[in-house]
Amino acid sequence: MAFVRTITYTFPYENIEELQTGTDTWLRLVSAHKLLAQESLGMLDTGVWITQNSDTGAVRVVSVTEWSSLEDMQAFASDPDVRLHETAITRLTTGAPAVEIYEVMG
Repeated sequence: MAFVRTITYTFPYENIEELQTGTDTWLRLVSAHKLLAQESLGMLDTGVWITQNSDTGAVRVVSVTEWSSLEDMQAFASDPDVRLHETAITRLTTGAPAVEIYEVMG
């Protein structure tokens, strides 16, 4: 069994320039996220998906990590560096990020 943690951020249209390749926000969402996950015990996979709402222009960013155990996932989520990056990203988003946990069956 594995466990998946997703954290979804919604950026208003006014802040989408923050998602340009090479910006601080981009580095936090992609590079730092991947590096921190790879340095954590039990990480199986990681990825980031970005979609844009055609009506409002808002951008939804979903950051995904997959873990071999629930304990490894919880250790990653409570890491001070992970919390720092998630807090910095949230300052540019609409509302609090949505965190979901899934268990991979099969």
